[in-house]
Amino acid sequence: MKRITVADLDTQSTDAQVPSYLASDHRENPWLRWWYRLASPLMPPASASFQRRELFRRGRTGSQILPALYLLLIVALPAGFLGTNFYLVPIVIVCFFMLVIATVLNRLGFVNAAGFIVVLTFMFFPIADIVTTPGGINMMDLPVFGMLILPLVCAVSFLAPWWVFVVALINCLFTFFALTQLPQTPELMGMLEINFTGIISPILISQIIISVVAYVWVSSTVHALARADRAEEIARLEHDLALQAEAAARQKEQLENSIQKIVETHTRVANGDYSARVPLTRDNVLWQISGSLNNLLARMQRLSQDSGELQKMKQGFYQLREENRRLREAVLALQQLREEEGRSRGTSPNLSQFSPDDPRKLMWQTGEERF
Repeated sequence: MKRITVADLDTQSTDAQVPSYLASDHRENPWLRWWYRLASPLMPPASASFQRRELFRRGRTGSQILPALYLLLIVALPAGFLGTNFYLVPIVIVCFFMLVIATVLNRLGFVNAAGFIVVLTFMFFPIADIVTTPGGINMMDLPVFGMLILPLVCAVSFLAPWWVFVVALINCLFTFFALTQLPQTPELMGMLEINFTGIISPILISQIIISVVAYVWVSSTVHALARADRAEEIARLEHDLALQAEAAARQKEQLENSIQKIVETHTRVANGDYSARVPLTRDNVLWQISGSLNNLLARMQRLSQDSGELQKMKQGFYQLREENRRLREAVLALQQLREEEGRSRGTSPNLSQFSPDDPRKLMWQTGEERF
């Protein structure tokens, strides 16, 4: 027996549409579409797990900030030629190639690996600039510590939210180490001796505040997406249950109609109509039963026809035997009559040559035309 499933209803029924709240509408920015083809991972199918879709979201978000990072490196390149730090140009070139590698990995779907490369690249960029400053760290290098915010942005874009605290901790440790252990100009040393806390506190506080805000923002977004995913999953389950209920109702109705047709066919056969057939098609759940029943009815119809022909032959045989019996009786009566006439005339005709089984011959010898 064929079983109707939800998949059958989806393929056979054109009026069963997916509700609008289940239809995912992924609209891409036309200005960034070409860039997504170069830097963003491929969009997962609608049936993908939440973890896979979350990985895609991080890869897509990371690809959105990559153009700004490329622009930052391009802008920093002239400063390497015009500034006092001659190591800045090779640092920018190295960071540029590392960013290209991260872009390729992100496009291939290795979002975590791309994120680590981007974070390390933009941690290396300001740290290397500060460490390689000729003559030690000076007052002009203090704004460079503000660029350590970039790894935080990269971390919350590409990686899991908690990685932002790891990056912030590394930035704070480097800031404290750089302002206490690395070579410094006399001017900066004098400023640090006067107000060390006032110089280092804004750098550390900005790291902490940005990391906390970024973590809360990204975590809230992830939780909201998880709740939306669960709500969508529940909606899909409700939709599937509705389809299953509809399939069960259709199957029940089809079974009732099929059973009614079978009962009608049985009634016609019981009334002697062996030409009756169950009018069910192959897509019916009772097709196998109706097919077997129709074969049985066809055989019964042929048997009924053969039985009718046999009955006619039997009746003809009975009639022929009755006529033969009557004919033999007539022959015997005629033979007795001839014997009596012969005895009355004193002659005995030789009737032994006639047989009761050959009345026509007897008729020809006696000149009789009928009995």
